[in-house]
Amino acid sequence: MQFTTPVDMPPQHLLLQPASHAVCIGSCFAAHMGERLAESLPAGHVVVNPTGTLYNPVSLLRTLQWLMQPACGVDEARLFRAADGQWRHWDCASLLSAPTPEGLEALLHERWTEAHRVLLQADVVALTLSTDHVFTLVADGAEGVPVANCHKEPQSRFAERVLTIDEMLTPWRTALLTLRSLVPAVRVVMTLSPYRYAKHGMHGNALSKAQLLLLIDALTHAVDGVDYFPAYEIVLDELRDYRFYAPDMLHPSEQAVDYVWERFKNWCFSADLQRYAAERVALLRAEAHRPLHPGSEAHRRFAEALAQKQAAFRARWAAATGEPPPTT
Repeated sequence: MQFTTPVDMPPQHLLLQPASHAVCIGSCFAAHMGERLAESLPAGHVVVNPTGTLYNPVSLLRTLQWLMQPACGVDEARLFRAADGQWRHWDCASLLSAPTPEGLEALLHERWTEAHRVLLQADVVALTLSTDHVFTLVADGAEGVPVANCHKEPQSRFAERVLTIDEMLTPWRTALLTLRSLVPAVRVVMTLSPYRYAKHGMHGNALSKAQLLLLIDALTHAVDGVDYFPAYEIVLDELRDYRFYAPDMLHPSEQAVDYVWERFKNWCFSADLQRYAAERVALLRAEAHRPLHPGSEAHRRFAEALAQKQAAFRARWAAATGEPPPTT
């Protein structure tokens, strides 16, 4: 007897190895998956949301285009001083801020440099769309310009509208073709966030997700090397239970995220990466351990044993990851 409806996995065009690189951009669901991917691959091999958490296709697209530029090129016209006195950028989440415009530009340059480096080596670029609603500026001489985040500015500064497939498809197709020419071996994995936009009504939420599914499906057919991973269907159809949502009944729970992550790993991790990731995650958990008595003999022995395990791990996987083995 079976009590779930298993979701079929797409063909396995992607097989990640311990030396693989990845860039993840999109909603909080992309952040959850990206954090787990960063734990599973060597340090510096994964970049997650260099401009912060993004939700609508226009903002994701602008970030991807920015990362593909040959130079950082911060658009100074998009910088502004927020109500709290911090400087922010309309293409970024509120997390990215600085007391001065120069400080924010330096931060964005640092983020671009790291993300651009990983992008040029990327085996996979994972993109998670969440909503087809976008906010645009209606003042400051920038009418109609989309924003990634309203940054708690007055709602009178913005208008909200629904994007159409026609206006999304062509620029996305162009950007993905550009990415494939820039990094020929890269695979693009697109997903749809299971987050439910109750503020749009359940019917409005369904229409929004349907539009994004149609956009993603069109892109998988229009551009070689683009796959769809059915995270949305796994949560809604395979799990299909409010137990797998957070207390707000809108966000997937930690258990649901873990379940989707397991499906993703089994879909695209090589046997070597499965073993490497298990060992690395265990070491990261040990490194995060906070001792009750830091100066005790027991903690000293723990630290020595952990250092030996770390050295053995690096030596064992040096050839597979391309990283130098530890020196003795």
